[in-house]
Amino acid sequence: MLNHDKQINIFLEQLVTYSVKDIVISPGSRSTPLVNNILKNKHLFNVHLVLDERSAGYFALGRSKISNKATVLICTSGTATLNYSPAIAESFYSKVPLIVITSDRPMHYRHTGSNQTLIQSDIYKNNINWFYDVPITDKTNFISNVAYKSVYLSENAPQGPVHINWQFEEPFTDKDFIKIKSNVRKNITDDKKMILDPEKLKLFLDMVVNKKGVIVVGSHKFENSEILELAKIVNWPIVADPLSNLRKSDYYENNTIIDTGDMIFREEDKRINSETIIHIGSLPVSKYISKNMEKANNHIFIEDSERIAHEFFEIDLHLLSLDIILNELKNQNNLFLNNHEKRNRYFKNLNNKARESINKNFSQIDEITYKKSIINNLPKNSIYISGNSLPIRILDIILNKCDDIRFIGNRGLSGIDGNISIASGISSITDNHVFLDLGDLAFIHDLGGLITAKRNAKNLTIIVNNNGGGQIFNLLPQSKDLVDFYDEWFITPHENINLSELSNSLKIRYFNPTKESELKKIINKEIKNNINIIEMNFKNTDYHNYNSHIKKVIENINFDE
Repeated sequence: MLNHDKQINIFLEQLVTYSVKDIVISPGSRSTPLVNNILKNKHLFNVHLVLDERSAGYFALGRSKISNKATVLICTSGTATLNYSPAIAESFYSKVPLIVITSDRPMHYRHTGSNQTLIQSDIYKNNINWFYDVPITDKTNFISNVAYKSVYLSENAPQGPVHINWQFEEPFTDKDFIKIKSNVRKNITDDKKMILDPEKLKLFLDMVVNKKGVIVVGSHKFENSEILELAKIVNWPIVADPLSNLRKSDYYENNTIIDTGDMIFREEDKRINSETIIHIGSLPVSKYISKNMEKANNHIFIEDSERIAHEFFEIDLHLLSLDIILNELKNQNNLFLNNHEKRNRYFKNLNNKARESINKNFSQIDEITYKKSIINNLPKNSIYISGNSLPIRILDIILNKCDDIRFIGNRGLSGIDGNISIASGISSITDNHVFLDLGDLAFIHDLGGLITAKRNAKNLTIIVNNNGGGQIFNLLPQSKDLVDFYDEWFITPHENINLSELSNSLKIRYFNPTKESELKKIINKEIKNNINIIEMNFKNTDYHNYNSHIKKVIENINFDE
């Protein structure tokens, strides 16, 4: 049996032991030893073939977003490895577990000019949790530890990608084969410290008791019930980002949920400022919420690792777990007698006023009207993936009291690339309906992802907002200064790309509703398994006055108590 086959068998046995089952392979020659051993033990894994490494990286990211387990990526040597880079960076900054295995030529080929030979050692070094370079050797006693560390350092806080660069020499295969053992034992998890340092508890209480504050929640990995319990104890409003999944109807009944923060916190009014901010999860989509947070005297971050999304705020206190602080606060209820009811009523009324103003002043923008209709008609338990740029900002504006839908974004680096591939990965791992909401440029950016979707998606509907290019650029101040070439070089319209013909060429179901009633019918009755594309055409002139609508929304909100 070849030495590398012995090593690979040990590695795969460890993956099985620690319940890592998802593997995404892109074809190539140098990765033959890995692929050969995986496919001979295919019954132990969920193996997917994705032709393009760039798409494969995002596809794996999508699977891990749902499973919260590491997905293994495997590719050949050379430029194939570089195509993983965008997905690895997104994985690192959004804290999603991946195990990336790049196949390589033996070390002595480096710096020789040999074909398909790249310096792959630690090639992703700024965007990974850990790296290991597996050499050409007959030793096997170190492989088990490499496997253990790759799983542990990928799946435990801070979750993220790890990179193994595995050198192989020819011959890649022989006729020997040993079936690997199936011995599923456990997940590799940290033992959480459940006792809070007394000094940290005192500092928390000093910054919270009898202080005016809010809990700002971005995308997070905690239980919503824990966040709601914390809000109930301290009796503070929750400023809920659209990706927090806290904008559910029943949450509003016993909590003060602010879902219009992007509008409210644009106003310079001292009554909406806080003494203390408790920040859970990632930064909010709205920069205006973040700017308001800067004004607080105290900043408490609850994040399970040292990689805190703190931007430019001072970190006055960092807690790793909600469980820890909740356990302590249950014995401190008598300290929270100042129940802030008046302030909660003020914020609740303010949120209602802002919601009324949004509904009144944004009714002229077709994209907002259509998006509301989509969300109101989504099948129960659907997953809604919001693209970056304008789609996530519109979602932030309209999302209010929405039940039985899970909202997901890609806000690690907030790029527009790889959206279709990520959605394909998510759709491949769930039987629920998956909806991807993205702009026309983001759709074009990941056309290769349509091949990945055709091969792997179960029930994916792609909603393409065709507004003639990147209309978010019309909202930026430089648009007024660069009029002569702004459309061509920034908005980048694309009249020569026909989505209907493109869909037909790939045998993808295509819809192009021109009325809201048609859109509702499509969502409720006409979308089918595998993949659907709904193209919605919007006038680009709708966005020229977008900022004016926002201004009117704010002007119509009465900030008086």
